[in-house]
This record gives sequence, structure tokens and C-alpha cells, in this order.
Amino acid sequence: MATTPRSQAQLSADQNWLKRLSGLLLSEAGVVAGEDTATTNHDKRRALAQSIITNPTGMTQSLSPSICNATNLVAANTTWNFEGGYAETSATDAEIRSQIATLWNALAGV
Repeated sequence: MATTPRSQAQLSADQNWLKRLSGLLLSEAGVVAGEDTATTNHDKRRALAQSIITNPTGMTQSLSPSICNATNLVAANTTWNFEGGYAETSATDAEIRSQIATLWNALAGV
């Protein structure tokens, strides 16, 4: 199945995907939380990191559609696993993490 807006919507709400994304968001949040305070827009970047750290489930659900519809995820192959009943993406953790880092400022409102 080709990646489509519909497949990305299914992926963004999939419980297996959300668990995977939560871990990757928490990893990136840890990096941002520890960055130098002189980093441009640090306060807003840190606020997003803190929101993810204190509410990973809610923030993951909120951010998932934006991440699923960004370049690295759209470029990957998203399919439906009929046997397991879930959506999956061929994007690697590194590709997803890169996309999160790329979107961080936009997600933080910078």
C-alpha cells in the first residue's frame, strides 16, 4: 500500500505506533532538556520537552499527526498488518528521531 493521507492518519492513531513514538519523543525531550540554556529559543524548546516528560501519553497523541505527516514518515512505506490488525511504517527509529528533531522548534511554537 502506498503512503497516503489516510494511511498516515491510521498510523498516527495506532496504539503500537504511539508506544514507539512515545519512547522516541522522550529520548529527544531528554536531549533538549539538557541543552545549553544559551541555545536559541531554549525556553520554548525546554517547555515542550517538559510537557512531553510530564505527560508522555497525552503529548504523543497530540504530536503524532504532525510527525506522521512530515517528510521522513511520508517518504517511508506505511502499511496495514491485517494479521495483527495494526498500522506500521518502514521508517527506522533513526529516521523518526531525525524528523522529531527537525520539527522540534515548530512543535514548540518557535
